[in-house]
Amino acid sequence: MKQTILWSALVLLSSLAWSQDERQETLFGKARFVGGFGAPFFEFGLGSDPRHSAGLGGGVIVDDFFFGAYGMAGLDLGEVFDDPDQVEQLDIAHGGLWMGYAYAARKVVHPYASMRLGWGAVNIRFDDPTQSYESVDKIFVFTPELGAEFNLTRWWRLVGTAGYRVVSGVEEETGFRNNDFRGWIATITLRFGNFSRGY
Repeated sequence: MKQTILWSALVLLSSLAWSQDERQETLFGKARFVGGFGAPFFEFGLGSDPRHSAGLGGGVIVDDFFFGAYGMAGLDLGEVFDDPDQVEQLDIAHGGLWMGYAYAARKVVHPYASMRLGWGAVNIRFDDPTQSYESVDKIFVFTPELGAEFNLTRWWRLVGTAGYRVVSGVEEETGFRNNDFRGWIATITLRFGNFSRGY
């Protein structure tokens, strides 16, 4: 009799555990994959000695969030306009993770926030064939931004943001300082992709 009660209890507990497992919720269990996008973007420094950059990125959209990667580079635009043939270096180049959030993304205009977290280098010279990634000055870049996104078409979003670029790791031997790249920025982003599944 005791064995029957023991086996019955074990079977009952096992069935309860099985049914509980089927109803278990997980962090991404209810997440809905919406689509994906690619995006060129342009970053404009707002300080007294602004450093402008351009880049490309992309990601996947899950509910109102997106997760992806980016890469970008910047140089002195004054040198480009004065004499493009004399431009000898990228002032800064970096890439890494890109994530963001678009609240009420179905609306024509809605709030948008993103964050880029990357690694790279400064003073990358075009005229030095011996230069390698190991020999350049490596940096860490963190760029949070906040702004608005405009739904221009079903496949095209225009984003305008303001943010702050944090740069660390620049060695003064390169002729630059962290503060040469750190500061307030404005960014224009063009997101092209599949936004059709309710996003």
